[in-house]
This record gives sequence, C-alpha cells and structure tokens, in this order.
Amino acid sequence: MTVPTNLYQKDSLKGNREDLIDKIFQTSPTETPITSAAGRVTATSTFHEWQRDSLSAANADNAMIDGDDTALQAQVATERVGNHLQIFSKVIGTSRRANIIKKAGRGAEQALLKAKAYLELKRDFEKMIVSNNPAVASTTSVAGKSAGLGVQLYLNLSSAAGGSTTSWTTGAPTVAPVTGTPRAMTVAMLNTVQQSIFTNSGVQPDMIVMGPAHKAVFSSFTGIAQNRLDTGKRQGAVVTGADIFIGDFGTLQVVPHYLMAGAADTYLLNMDYIDIATLDGVKTSPLAKTGDSEKELITMDACVAVRSSAAQGKIAGLSGG
Repeated sequence: MTVPTNLYQKDSLKGNREDLIDKIFQTSPTETPITSAAGRVTATSTFHEWQRDSLSAANADNAMIDGDDTALQAQVATERVGNHLQIFSKVIGTSRRANIIKKAGRGAEQALLKAKAYLELKRDFEKMIVSNNPAVASTTSVAGKSAGLGVQLYLNLSSAAGGSTTSWTTGAPTVAPVTGTPRAMTVAMLNTVQQSIFTNSGVQPDMIVMGPAHKAVFSSFTGIAQNRLDTGKRQGAVVTGADIFIGDFGTLQVVPHYLMAGAADTYLLNMDYIDIATLDGVKTSPLAKTGDSEKELITMDACVAVRSSAAQGKIAGLSGG
C-alpha cells in the first residue's frame, strides 16, 4: 500500500539512540594446555641449562668371584644441555581521549588492550612450544629464540620416510627437523612410540597433543571395545569421538590443540619432565611520554625446557594436519 502523505517515519527522526549493548564478544581460543600443565622455574640467565643422566645397561651376568681383586669401572659424564630464552613482546598505546570517552563494553581503552595483549602473549608462547623452531642464540643484532618441542623430542620417535630429528646431547638444539614424506597417522605408530618411551624411561606420558585433523583421524581408530553411551530412556546419542588412548603401556589423555592446526607432528608428553623457565615473569613497563597518549611495553622472557627426552615421544611427518 502507499504510505500516507506526511506520515512521520522512523528514518526521518533525528534523535534515534543507537542500539549497542554494553558487551564485547571475543571468540578467539585462549586455552594453552601445555603451558598450563608444565612446571615453573626461574631462569637466572638468558641461556637456561640443565643436566641429564642415565644408568648403565642392566647386566644379568654381573657376577664377581669370591675374593677377586677389583678394577674401577668407566663412567659416563652427565649431559649438559640448555635452551635460549626468547623475549615475547607487545606494545600498546592509546590517546588521552580514547581512554576517557564513554564507550560500550569497557572503561579505559588502554586497559582493554592490555588484557588482550596478555592473552596474545600467552598464545604466542604456546605456539612456540608446539613448533619445530630451533634454538637461536641472541646477539646484538639477532633476537634469541627458544627451541620448541618438535626440536627437543628426538629419542622416542616415529619418522616419515626421509624424515629425521637430530639428537641433542649438549648445548641447545639448533637443527630443525626434516619432515620427510607425509603419511597418515595409525594406531601402530602410537603403540610403537609408547613402547619406546616405556623401554627408555620406565614411565609413561600424560597426554597426546595433536592438531584438530589428526584428532579426527585418531577417533577413527578401531580398538578392542566399541564406543557405547548409556542414555537411559532418553533418545540415543551418536558417539564418533575418542578422548582416551589405552595402550599396552598406559592410559593417555588426548588433547586436540587449535594451535597445531596444519602441523605434521603429534606429541606424547610427560609433563613431569617439562618446565617453563622465565627470567622475570610478565612485565609491563610504561614507555616515555611523547605526546597526548599513553604507551606501554609488555614482555615475557622465557623458554620451554624438556628435562628428559626419554620420557616424551613424537610422531612426525603426518599428512592432513
């Protein structure tokens, strides 16, 4: 129908109030499962070091003749290894007006940016942990970098054809892994690596950390028992996922990691032997005032330290990450 002549419509109004709710919705994932589960230590230098030791092989024929003379046994020195600390940083700044005007969903704009920066730093650190980044020593012109898990885990390893991870028994791990020819993850790979961890350390990891696509592959593995869900008299549920791996050598929690999307590796981690070493924690420093604004530098100076590669495992060179 035709609009009546001189009808005063909404689009003619000059005093409309905006319909903006007093909230801000942030949907980016912020969980950091490895950082959260790792131990915490304080670093006292920019190169964080620790020692690793092992026992000699068990000898079933260790027998001494009664009254025989003795000779000293050869000893193997400890391994002194380390990782370089990496300075993670965020720089934020807002004008005086941006901080004081009335806004929806927050008060001072600088406080909002600072809260976001803390979460971003935490995610950046977690991304480094699950990476294949080799360690880099700092110089006057080069930023130091912490080696990720992909470089530090070399002993209990399932590699693709042509793939390799360089062993690391002194200093920092500075050689990036070679991926090799990608292959699909199988339950046999998990069983093999889990057995290797048990053979080399006598302990078992806590979790298997993998990318979302590899988690879907994991859930397709067939086992001894079928998935069943008791729903009582309610409508039945379709169960297609699996969150626990029970192998011959222990039970592991499966952790899909959003920061490993596209990654070619899956990690079997014993968090009793993984620490986060930080120099001075997360620091916020105000920057010199150069105008009508407020500026701050936020830093985290830290590295990840795998105390024992023997207690961890890695399945490398996977396709479809």
